Amino acid sequence: MRKLSILGLAAAALYSGASFAHHSPIVFDRTREVTIVGVVTEFKWSSPHAWMHIDVPDKDGKTYNWGVEMNPASLLARSGWRATTVKPGDKVEVLVYPLRNDEKGGQYISIKLPDGRTLGEKPDGVL
Repeated sequence: MRKLSILGLAAAALYSGASFAHHSPIVFDRTREVTIVGVVTEFKWSSPHAWMHIDVPDKDGKTYNWGVEMNPASLLARSGWRATTVKPGDKVEVLVYPLRNDEKGGQYISIKLPDGRTLGEKPDGVL
């Protein structure tokens, strides 16, 4: 019985640690901001976070697919977002906190939409 209790506590600790790690922003470098310009390939309006994938060409013409972790859909909705705000094929300019490991991804700060509107933490014209 004692072994089962210890296993239960260990499982609970692992589960809570995984949950905490999932929501930790430590993977993003919040001391840097990067602007990426590209074409949306996928947009997921979901919880706990919305996601956007964007094909971004580099200076040599090679295209990389960036994954952008966004706020929960409920918070995005409060700042003007809808599930249809962006769709595959839209050309966008997105400001992100990049991943610390320099892989092609980041955490959403703001976006300049194809119609010129800016949504997010930065005011219009900052991108």
